[in-house]
Amino acid sequence: MTEHPPVLHVGWMPRAVAALAREGAEVTCVVAPRDAAAARAGDTVARTVVVPDPASPQHVLAGLARDGLPLDSFTRICSVLEYCIVPAQILDDLRQATTPTPHSAGGAGGGGGGPRAVRMLAMRDKALQKTLVRRAGLPVAGCTVTEQPETARVPPAAPRSVLKPLDGGGAKNTFLITGAESLRTAVTALRKDGAGPWLLEEYIPGTEFQLDGIVRDGHLLVLSVSRYVHNLIEVHDGGLVAHIVLPPARHPALYTGARALTSAALKALDYPDGPFHLEMFQDGERLVFGECAARVGGGRTDEVVRLAFGVDLREEWARAVLGRPPALTREPVHPDGVVFAGMNLPAPPGTVRRIPSHAQTLARPGVLQAHVEIAPGGLMPDITVASHLRAGLAVVSGTTEEQTEQRVKDLAHWFFTHTECEQHPPAHPTTPAAAPAGPAHPEAAPAGSPAPVAAPAGPAPVAVPSGPAPRAVR
Repeated sequence: MTEHPPVLHVGWMPRAVAALAREGAEVTCVVAPRDAAAARAGDTVARTVVVPDPASPQHVLAGLARDGLPLDSFTRICSVLEYCIVPAQILDDLRQATTPTPHSAGGAGGGGGGPRAVRMLAMRDKALQKTLVRRAGLPVAGCTVTEQPETARVPPAAPRSVLKPLDGGGAKNTFLITGAESLRTAVTALRKDGAGPWLLEEYIPGTEFQLDGIVRDGHLLVLSVSRYVHNLIEVHDGGLVAHIVLPPARHPALYTGARALTSAALKALDYPDGPFHLEMFQDGERLVFGECAARVGGGRTDEVVRLAFGVDLREEWARAVLGRPPALTREPVHPDGVVFAGMNLPAPPGTVRRIPSHAQTLARPGVLQAHVEIAPGGLMPDITVASHLRAGLAVVSGTTEEQTEQRVKDLAHWFFTHTECEQHPPAHPTTPAAAPAGPAHPEAAPAGSPAPVAAPAGPAPVAVPSGPAPRAVR
């Protein structure tokens, strides 16, 4: 029996941790940021792991992985805290079921939870994901996990950086940091919504793409490369959430590079089977890994890929889950002479009084599919908060990329200006919300500044709070 058995206690309970220490245990304690200082101050805790929520098994696994602590390095995982008892038992059961393998010893930062748990963890935790991709030698943003982002040194002329949650989504609570003032404002906003830790990472310029497809037995069966009409960074400045599938025959070099980057990234993340949704930046000649999720892309990505390549991503996902061979019998081919795009339908915030119907939207040039998700009387959220907020979805086509992009922008402008919402009394000074015809290509704007947004041609939109908050970014 180990003289000083290594024990993991989930949550901060000083008397319980002290009791374990008196019995000779070497205690590692998983705590929330508010308890980190107290846990580190005494002599009963050998190591402290800080996570957003100790009651979340995912957060605990991610924190352990980031700190290089496999579950099987502990002889017991326990807790006496009400909301941590069940998560601790789940983790202890997983610990007992885990058998060391060459992969689990060297993967996921030394973190563990069994190969499957680690695999999914790497597809969710942004810090862990970027660490693994960087180890594989792929271009990726430099980043660090921080409990106290307000102490970060930001020189006046520092390059732009990004502050965001470790496992966020939809660009929510993600901020562009351009100096000390924007950092202070971002931290104030973040602390109202959570306690951290957060990810502070390098800002990557260039054009943003979304890569969607299927991997089976480590081999790419489907790869769709889409260019965002505006980088997701622009959503908070009125940019469109829309993507255009690029035909492979017209972009052979881009597809070759994207295929190499995706294959290497999925291998580094130990994700050999299932759908993927990966974001990539093109910075000059360099392709840079952004993030990757183990799922089908949001919005109408599944329909756009089906139209462009004749592949049902959700059917292929189901076959992978059930251990069945893929339905694909050959490499999918993109049809000539047609280009497809998926997009969010934008609308001003407030209580909806009038909004285009499904039939009216479907009658617009190039619209193949349309789904209006909000009706008169419903409350329309502020779509600049996150990329998943919308009034509806549409799939658009054209004969060229240029025509398809113009149809997307025209549809967005038409839908926005034909939607009337009752303005709610603002809590802060307001500025008019422009119809999201969208900024020009981001490279056309000065570094760090939003590109201009076209003004609406229809009825005046409602005013939305502007306030002092910095721009949030993906």
